[in-house]
Amino acid sequence: MQEQKLTKRETFKEQAYFDEQVRYNTEMLKKFNDVIENPDTGLEHRTNLRHTVFRRQLEQLITRYSRGEKIESLKESFPQIVDALIAYHEEPGHAVYNFKYFDAYIYALWLVSLAILLDIDDDYFNKLIRELNNNRRDAMYESLVALRVSGRSENSEILYPKPYNLLFDALNSTGTEQINLIKKFLTQYYKGMKKAYWYDSHLGEDAGFFGYWCFELAAFVKMLKIDDSSFYENIFYPRDLAR
Repeated sequence: MQEQKLTKRETFKEQAYFDEQVRYNTEMLKKFNDVIENPDTGLEHRTNLRHTVFRRQLEQLITRYSRGEKIESLKESFPQIVDALIAYHEEPGHAVYNFKYFDAYIYALWLVSLAILLDIDDDYFNKLIRELNNNRRDAMYESLVALRVSGRSENSEILYPKPYNLLFDALNSTGTEQINLIKKFLTQYYKGMKKAYWYDSHLGEDAGFFGYWCFELAAFVKMLKIDDSSFYENIFYPRDLAR
């Protein structure tokens, strides 16, 4: 049966790039897992590879979204990311998940947001929150988790106010003011990611770019039923996930 033609969602690269990136990631994940399963692999090397697999699994899911794959297919793959994080945390010598690292923080926002957007079941959602394990450290993170988990403790501090203060203010606003704050947030979103390891990765010729999506905004739009008609076509907004 002929494979269905996909239409990419991401605007920064061509379709062929994402096709190749998905193929390459699949190949590399198999290689990493083969080394992990090899009894001759040293403990430190295996632990580091476990973290690489976790990170690459998340990047692969985002790449597949950018590539244009069906949402249901992405949903089926999401538990693999959580399982990879659990496997890493079960290794002796693993690093504790810590929001003081910007990349770890952004990953956490993405993971919780994707779990919400993909309607991941409670079992895996709760496993994910347990593994991220930074309760009450950041207001944005707590606000996201509270979309699915009742009784979360409130926190007014945002660890990374640029660019998230604007989005947090929007969540505490309504009507036209809320929409204007979201639109302003979107104009500053990418610039606010300057410390992330993937910032400007679309400019390179080598593989590594997976997409510039603000999944956290989409999660709030979906769960709080925010009218997204005025920013629906923003290049950082994963609109079909929110709807």
